[in-house]
Amino acid sequence: MRTLLRRRTATAATVAALCLFGAAAVPAQAAANPNPIDWKVYSTHFGPDGEDLPLRVGQKDAGSIDGFGKRHIESGHGDEISSWTNMKKDIDKTLDRGKCVPNGSKTNCTLKSNTFSNTRAGAMKVVFTERVDSKSKDHRPVGIITAYYYDCGC
Repeated sequence: MRTLLRRRTATAATVAALCLFGAAAVPAQAAANPNPIDWKVYSTHFGPDGEDLPLRVGQKDAGSIDGFGKRHIESGHGDEISSWTNMKKDIDKTLDRGKCVPNGSKTNCTLKSNTFSNTRAGAMKVVFTERVDSKSKDHRPVGIITAYYYDCGC
């Protein structure tokens, strides 16, 4: 009986404290990118271990909310691209020769080189995921999220 009374008293005290001080704030969900996703594969690349890494047409950025794929690269890093033929070659070079490090569900590959198509670039970063999204309907990974040059005047 005393145990039951203690539990009721503790519960009543907790309810009273919540009413007096307010409940803890519930974290807000991240805003969703309103731009449509185009799941078509623009080009196919292979990761350092032979992973299937499509570069999808993807989704362009919406303000501070990133998209992914070709549209994200164009909307976030488009001024660095001399041509998509060159960009795809440099993505392959980075995936083939770069240092790739897993980071949660993504992998970051970086390569420092003076042989990029963008001659002002000293390095490139390619980020990809092997996660499959059922909305793509092709059972292939989401693939390359972004690719961009750095260490440059780009």
